[in-house]
Amino acid sequence: MTRAASRHGKPYDPRRRRLQNAIVGLAGLVVLLVGVVLLIGVLPTVAAEERAFLAASACRGPETRNCLQTASFTVESVALQRGKSESGRVRVVSPQGGDAHLQFNAIGPFLERVRSGDRVRGTLWRGRIVVLADAEGGQRTAAHPVGDPLFCAAFGITLVLSGGLGTYAAWWWIRHPESIARRHPAALVRAAWTATLLGVYAFGLMTVLYKRGLGLSAFLALWTPGCCAAVVFLLWPRRATRGTLHVARGHGDVA
Repeated sequence: MTRAASRHGKPYDPRRRRLQNAIVGLAGLVVLLVGVVLLIGVLPTVAAEERAFLAASACRGPETRNCLQTASFTVESVALQRGKSESGRVRVVSPQGGDAHLQFNAIGPFLERVRSGDRVRGTLWRGRIVVLADAEGGQRTAAHPVGDPLFCAAFGITLVLSGGLGTYAAWWWIRHPESIARRHPAALVRAAWTATLLGVYAFGLMTVLYKRGLGLSAFLALWTPGCCAAVVFLLWPRRATRGTLHVARGHGDVA
């Protein structure tokens, strides 16, 4: 029996295609599970940490874990990485002799002007320096908890979407091996477009809300309508097609 030609003009190998589908399905399932862990396991933790930080006040007693503490440091070194992904690293030393290596996710005015030997102030929360500043202003470090829920939600949603799409595509091709050599079915095309648009929407929404200083509640309030619209987009064509087929069959019976 001759092998059917695929839509790319190459011979169709069912065993190789089944292996590819299994690999895609397994990879999609792993990505999906990682996204679920981020949304269910990590997101509540970072959201609670953000709320605790926003509710914290200046330290006034011996307990210094859940309050904001200010300390002086001397800048030991500054390293800036420019390009598409800008970041910075600053090493500071305390008067007691301890040091800390601080990571910054962007290059702001503070990192542009700070130099080795400068005296700076650090705001500490739960043992971490979350803000480093001088007399003219400061900048958040990567340890700053505000904004972490937004990033966690956006990445988790994107992983769930991409992993779910890969798992669904592998399941579809395994269930319909006779369609391998044909064009992609409409259901897969709709799912791919929906996952892509929702992923872009999640990251765009995260960026806008982070720059405006808004949090997870605003993200969820704006994400829910987009998600509902995507569900309607996925389900509406199917219902219309089934209704059309039902009507067509009814007319056929009458005739």
